[in-house]
Amino acid sequence: MSPDINFEKLVRSVLIVRGAFGEMYEPAWHRALNELGINCNFFDCHAMTLPGVLGRVERRIIAGPGIRRIRRNLIQTVKQEKPDVTLIYQGHYCDRETLEQLHSITFVAGYHNDDPFGQKQNMLRYRHFLPSLPLYHGFHVYRQCNLQDMISAGVPKVKVLMSYYLPWLDYPRKLSFDELSRWNCDVMFAGHCENDMRLECIIKLACNSVYARIYGDKRYWKPALPKDVFAEVKLFPVVLGDNYRKAICGTKIALSFFSKWNRDQYTRRVFEIPACGTFLLSERSPVMQELFAEGVEAEFFSSADECFDKVMFYLKNDAARRKIAKAGYLRVTTSGHDIYSRMKQWLADILFWRKELVAGAEGTHDDSHTVLGSMI
Repeated sequence: MSPDINFEKLVRSVLIVRGAFGEMYEPAWHRALNELGINCNFFDCHAMTLPGVLGRVERRIIAGPGIRRIRRNLIQTVKQEKPDVTLIYQGHYCDRETLEQLHSITFVAGYHNDDPFGQKQNMLRYRHFLPSLPLYHGFHVYRQCNLQDMISAGVPKVKVLMSYYLPWLDYPRKLSFDELSRWNCDVMFAGHCENDMRLECIIKLACNSVYARIYGDKRYWKPALPKDVFAEVKLFPVVLGDNYRKAICGTKIALSFFSKWNRDQYTRRVFEIPACGTFLLSERSPVMQELFAEGVEAEFFSSADECFDKVMFYLKNDAARRKIAKAGYLRVTTSGHDIYSRMKQWLADILFWRKELVAGAEGTHDDSHTVLGSMI
């Protein structure tokens, strides 16, 4: 799809149905699409569940008056606004009956940044989502392995839409003296605890007195680490927003690990870290080797020993580390890994799918073309 195509004339309106938490998810899509000239509105599912603890319970078990309110109000909103595209982000709250009604009114697109088919599959969370998949007109997934999963589940059109960095948040920051005293460290990792290579690497670094910081949830990190190691690790609370970016800018080396629960081959951090101008040291994977030139734009490891060796080398070689960080920044910022480029890809895919859908409906000579014809 040519970048000079006027998307506003082809897709006039999008309704985003919010099902995740975090500024980098639906709010970022909403902002970017509007700035690209699309009339993009927001339907916040979270605002319709019960307040306080009861709301958290509803969102966890996907049941209760708030969940019923979401489904009822979503159908009413789509009927009233008649968006060209309704994007359901994650889709845990929508059951099959809701999707059946939306399917006949609007083009229903889906996106999920987790792996609903992975080894940490939560059937309570996905019990409405999975049976509803055949009713999406098209779906974008975060990772390559989910393409065949979605096709097998009955989704007619599926493509990968990779994560991204946010230009208004992810950029190099010159920290003040006070900020440096708060955020400065040799190595950092921000993320969840998982029983994989991240534990081996953190233990190796801590046992060798590397000044490494972890920004994460103490409830999960503390029991996962040996007591003597935990005493050495600098564990800090989860950081979000501007503080997350300051933490990246305040370190010499930022680590990235890939969740085995989600079968990840890359993660959002591999775009955010270089975009902030910081040296990226990541697990090695085929996807990462396609995204970055190893040893030139980022560095990779496949074991705790290799991670440790590269940490020690680049802590002693400032010029080499800064050269790679600069090249990584240029790679990310010039190769279309920002939110705007991803939204242009999303729009191009949606346009193609909608045209295919209308062409197919007209070819069947049934009444479906009456509704579908209004989508173009």
